[in-house]
Amino acid sequence: DVKLTADIFKQLDVDGGGSISVEELKAIFGNNAAADISTLMKRADLDGNGELDYAEYERLMSMQKFGDAQGGNLYVRNAINLGLLKSDSILADGEASILVGNKGFDPFNCATNLATLKNYREAELKHGRLAMLAAAGWPVSELAQPYLSKLLGAPDLLVNGDQAPSILNGGLDRINPLFFMAVIVFSATVEATALKMDKTGDYTPGDLGFDPLSLYTGKTESVKRDLELKELNNGRLAMLAITYY
Repeated sequence: DVKLTADIFKQLDVDGGGSISVEELKAIFGNNAAADISTLMKRADLDGNGELDYAEYERLMSMQKFGDAQGGNLYVRNAINLGLLKSDSILADGEASILVGNKGFDPFNCATNLATLKNYREAELKHGRLAMLAAAGWPVSELAQPYLSKLLGAPDLLVNGDQAPSILNGGLDRINPLFFMAVIVFSATVEATALKMDKTGDYTPGDLGFDPLSLYTGKTESVKRDLELKELNNGRLAMLAITYY
């Protein structure tokens, strides 16, 4: 058997469209392989569109490595064994299960269908991004504020000399109300932009099209999926970190 890799996906994706079609497979392996190709598509084409995107191909790689059960996802397999996921959950296997970052943790069965799952993922990414900003900004503000206030001749707003203003620390009354207004306006603008976006079809939850440094745009499908997973994992860690703060 040929070991499936990301490089093989790139070779099979002849037109560079980000998915492998039946026509591309037939062009490579010939019409004599039509039966095998049909069997492959029935096994791997979860959304039934006649093509294998990288998420479906990644599932195949996992199945080759860890077995077919739960699409080769060991996190999901262990979650079911530990009672953290129902065996008939959409996260157990199928189209919803290949969403980036599926660790099989859904003890209350919140993910009832793919649309609901994507809405939850969108919310999770929003909170994760805010948490990442807060987790970095909180300690940086406490370290930099004394120097910046002295440099700019502005009042030092830290509470008790070394704590950032917050509900628990106090000191929010010393912050200029214009700052809070600016935050609300900015947040509302971003949210309004997100609400106007077309979220049907192949929409990736959390993708607002903001990529000025082209860190994501134009990359291979494997790199994109890896970047999505890293953002999600860092966001989850940041949410725990800011809660600890």
